[in-house]
Amino acid sequence: MQKLNRIKSLWALALASSAALIAAGSAQASGGHFDVLLYDDGLGNVVAAGVDVDTTTPEDEVVFEGELFGDSTGPSNYSGDEPGFFSFANTAIPGGIPATLPGNAAVTADFLVEPTVGLSLSYWTGTGFGATPNNETLTFWDGVGTVYGEAFGTNTVIGVAVGTTGADGGMDDHPVYSLDDAVPSPGAPADIGATPGVYLAYGVANVAGLNGPSNPFWFVLGTLDGCEEFNNCSTAQEDFNEDIETDIGLAIAYVESNLVPEPSTAWLMAGGLLLASRGARRRQRASLA
Repeated sequence: MQKLNRIKSLWALALASSAALIAAGSAQASGGHFDVLLYDDGLGNVVAAGVDVDTTTPEDEVVFEGELFGDSTGPSNYSGDEPGFFSFANTAIPGGIPATLPGNAAVTADFLVEPTVGLSLSYWTGTGFGATPNNETLTFWDGVGTVYGEAFGTNTVIGVAVGTTGADGGMDDHPVYSLDDAVPSPGAPADIGATPGVYLAYGVANVAGLNGPSNPFWFVLGTLDGCEEFNNCSTAQEDFNEDIETDIGLAIAYVESNLVPEPSTAWLMAGGLLLASRGARRRQRASLA
């Protein structure tokens, strides 16, 4: 309960600072790709937002897309390293970011049960999120392949190592997300692969030396055929990827409309904060245009 109250308080602080992020990112073009931006709100609290990795523009974003690659033509697991985690160096803080992270600070993430869905890893059904089809697991790895934990059902994974800031507070780290084999039923082949589709994970971040955890963020992770990375897809693989991309866009829109709290909800604590509304999502997937 103490951690939940802390998350609620940090969510309010993040919304209070979003006006500056909206102003800083108002000129951003659509089509950007976002990583999780972490920064100090100026009061010693860690805040999570978004950053366009192409322009390093801060954004009031808390729903992040990730693409996990595998083989759609047979049983397969899927993995990828997006979204990453980013912080500005103290020599490159843009307008609207009060303070960079401490130098040489450990950054970790806690992956938790999503409050509305009631699951730590859930699956897009076409109209919402529900249980994964075959108890798939989402595993988090550091840069050298050490397993830190798994998320499925109502399990939580606390203290996943993300990286360490540099001496100047800057960071650009990409842990690996691996959607692993489903749990086989009795008599089924041992390697049945993960069910293709779109998955949802939910978490918060912690930074050594700052008050935390951060406000929450949502990861919408879609399984794509790895042929896309090499531009050698067959027609069937292209169709598969287009269907997943469409579902990713629908799932993101659902999360933003139904799971991300609005400033008027009970997530916001009293205290005289001037809270800015979240800006409308600027990024629209080409497949939904």
